[in-house]
Amino acid sequence: MMELTPRIKRRIGKDYTGEDRQAVEEILIELVNKYEVGGGAERIAAATLIHGQGKVDRFLLAVQIAREDFRDILTNSGLEDEDWRERLDSMFGEDS
Repeated sequence: MMELTPRIKRRIGKDYTGEDRQAVEEILIELVNKYEVGGGAERIAAATLIHGQGKVDRFLLAVQIAREDFRDILTNSGLEDEDWRERLDSMFGEDS
């Protein structure tokens, strides 16, 4: 089972509090375990968080979109193109 990257966890901590934070982490782990190829898991997790904008209802909608077709959540969050790594670094900070 895959763990979330440190910067994804930081973003969850920034966007959500308390029980919401724990639920968001668990749901994201479940979602991204399907996509472990070539950085895809972190990219999809980030896209889902971006779409969620710190609101649980928007986050759950983003998860639903990602489950149906992960390409849609990438497009909705601006991480669909080849420069997605740079965009992710600028929005979430360098991973450490």
